[in-house]
Amino acid sequence: MGVVAVVIAVSTILPNSETIYGSLWFKLLWGAIVVCGTAVMLKARLWQRPAVFLLHLSFIVILLGALITSLTSHRGTLHLRQGVPTDGYVCQNQLLHLPEYIRLDSFYIVRYPGTQAPQDYVSLISSEGKSYRISMNKIARIHGYRLYQTSYDEDLQGSILTVNYDPYGTPVTYAGYTLFLISFLLTLIKPKRKYCALIALLVVSAATANNSLPVIPRHQADSLEQQTVIWNNRTVPFGVVAHDFMQKVYGKPNFQGLTPTQAVVSWTLAPKAWNAQPLIKEKGKGYRCLNDFIDYSQATPVLRGMGQNAATDEKVALILMLQNGTLTQTPTADAAKLSTTRIQAELLNVRMPWSIIGVAICALSLLASFIRRIPKRPILASSLAFLIFHFGLRWYLSGHIPLSNTYETLHFVALCLVAYATIKIKESWTALLAAIAALFVAWLVDRNPQITPLMPILHSPWLSAHVSIIMLSYALLVLSFFRRQLLRVAVGLLAIGIFLGAVWANVSWGAYWTWDPKESWALITLIAYSIPLHTESLPWFRSIRNYRLYSLLCLAALLMTYFGVNYLLGGMHSYA
Repeated sequence: MGVVAVVIAVSTILPNSETIYGSLWFKLLWGAIVVCGTAVMLKARLWQRPAVFLLHLSFIVILLGALITSLTSHRGTLHLRQGVPTDGYVCQNQLLHLPEYIRLDSFYIVRYPGTQAPQDYVSLISSEGKSYRISMNKIARIHGYRLYQTSYDEDLQGSILTVNYDPYGTPVTYAGYTLFLISFLLTLIKPKRKYCALIALLVVSAATANNSLPVIPRHQADSLEQQTVIWNNRTVPFGVVAHDFMQKVYGKPNFQGLTPTQAVVSWTLAPKAWNAQPLIKEKGKGYRCLNDFIDYSQATPVLRGMGQNAATDEKVALILMLQNGTLTQTPTADAAKLSTTRIQAELLNVRMPWSIIGVAICALSLLASFIRRIPKRPILASSLAFLIFHFGLRWYLSGHIPLSNTYETLHFVALCLVAYATIKIKESWTALLAAIAALFVAWLVDRNPQITPLMPILHSPWLSAHVSIIMLSYALLVLSFFRRQLLRVAVGLLAIGIFLGAVWANVSWGAYWTWDPKESWALITLIAYSIPLHTESLPWFRSIRNYRLYSLLCLAALLMTYFGVNYLLGGMHSYA
């Protein structure tokens, strides 16, 4: 298994990695693993331990399903024009035919109210008198063929669908997923009863005026910050825009005692004075003013010194958008009206330094865990309540479970870790250390987290289950470095999370496994962490010292899966 993990890791950084994954020798490598694994299972008489036997058997079933899929399935592209029946679709440059003709009745884009951001793409088709609605995460099944929304024509008179035909491999693979879930739960029932709680947990500054610049009074700024505008395809109070703008351009929300709204509105009213202020933060170079980037010697001022730093270019562009009046839009008549409660919640979300406060309260809880006479559970419960409140606030504002970016998933990891610390008081210090690290990284990764509408593909009930289980497994994998007994549960949850992601991918993209870099590295992490579980056949791991040395390598794989893939390799999970 270690050889497979290395091969997959190397393949993710090579061009045309698809040729490796589809090659005969790669399939034979997996076949060798099945043969060797079966031999080991028989030699160890695993059938005498039914739950463990079924657990290992489930992986053989999954690999068998993958083999069947690779041998019997195919995918193609179906291009439909409105009102024109067709049965032909293209698969590997060959024209194939569906069992019946398909006609596109209409195609349209559903947008978020008051914005141009797409919320969903919908194709209404008909075949043999039956009507079907195809959209993101909603497919049509016709005689064993599954049709998925993929793209559309610019004139909105045509739709491009993916055709997937896999009647045999998918059911076998899903049977393997189900067998794994059942057998994994069976391994927890009696000897690992104390871990059931973890599964249940899853289910379940006064401003002062600056007289050196033209500045509007504070009371006027406070009234303007609650006016609603369209920003990042969301209807938000202007105070959110001002906070985001100053954070991006200046690196801090406040400038010389002014609130973000005071600074931004004053900038629009007196651009000449504000353009001379050093407000554009350049990494490693301090601050520069907008005038440094504008050549006023010509009849028409032009930009200069651009193209050398993408981050600086973005900041200059934002300032120009602010002064041109294109930074925000006025809500249309059909835009959602924000209640007073919603406005205050939006402003609270951007004003509070949630990550730093979380680091502080977790650090206090950590300190309390070493003082004997202090009641620890109430303090830990208070820390947990703070993280749950922040989680709930972002859920309320975004309208979906807040697990759609790095900042949010790190906060969820911290929440899970603090919840574990609250349950297991004696081991709270290790969980709190990991929580502090997660929150600190969240602060570094995204100093100003923005809540934007979900991409259409993320509108799925599989999102919360897949991401929450994966993130909980990551938290437990980190803790397993200190407490080895958590490793079995963590690996099981990681496998379940990967399988749920495969089902989601099959519903959304028409294939349950595509060797996307994120998928590949998640599999590498699963393989790496599962190896120390086999202490009977690998006695080297019985030593806690050896286990922790090896765990450092596993942690590197985990960090690559969570961070490295997003920033280095991209892929379908790049939105993460």
